[in-house]
Amino acid sequence: MDDYESLVPDPPTRFGVGELRDAYVDVVTDEVDPRWMAHQRREYFDGLCGLFDLRLPTSRETVSRGPTQYVHVLLLNTVHSLRRTSSPWDGYLEAGGLLAQLRALGIGEAHEELAIELRTVVEMSRTKHRTVLDLLLRGLLGERAERVFTLAELEAAGIERAVPIRYLPD
Repeated sequence: MDDYESLVPDPPTRFGVGELRDAYVDVVTDEVDPRWMAHQRREYFDGLCGLFDLRLPTSRETVSRGPTQYVHVLLLNTVHSLRRTSSPWDGYLEAGGLLAQLRALGIGEAHEELAIELRTVVEMSRTKHRTVLDLLLRGLLGERAERVFTLAELEAAGIERAVPIRYLPD
């Protein structure tokens, strides 16, 4: 196993509200910023929605008037807010040069402390955003929110599990 394989979590084998939420975030992200394999993620999301018997808008243009339209808008707003939650260090794959320059300026240690503090706050915010999304989805689903599907049930329904590409940087 190479050094990076241990960082990749095993794909889920049970599919509940959390997996529906993650698929929804992926599809809404792809609506705004199409990425590689967007079509496969959309099919996976549509399949999960079918299993949960739920229709969700993935853009403002697809929000329908009705008893849940305001909740649907809040759902979309929450995904967009989650996508914006970041820190100045997101996106760096290798920051050795930056860290060396900060140390040379004499602010490396102070920077590291601030980076750790901000990273903690950002992760807490992302967690809270996901909690809000779960709450909204559970409200929309009602009793169906307790459904959990197995990989075999997905396969029987013809749903291919998409490998998510997370928009939110590590």
